Amino acid sequence: MKKSIFKNNSDDIHIGINAAPEFQSGNRKDVGKVLESLGEKKIWRCSVCNDLHIGLKPPVECPTCHVRNAYVEIELGEFKKLLEIL
Repeated sequence: MKKSIFKNNSDDIHIGINAAPEFQSGNRKDVGKVLESLGEKKIWRCSVCNDLHIGLKPPVECPTCHVRNAYVEIELGEFKKLLEIL
């Protein structure tokens, strides 16, 4: 299944098949905007299903594979490579 881009009111981004209820549909422009001003936000990847998340903290439970504590912090370069694949 194809992953989608989601955003919330805090300008967190989630890229996956599902997202938490507080997220709405987003697009690549939203991702670019958040990446330009990351501040204290970090980039996270689910080690099980490769969902991506940009925020202060990752979800406790991945909204796609439902595994708890599966997110690992990644570098911007890895994020960009994964985003190209999606």
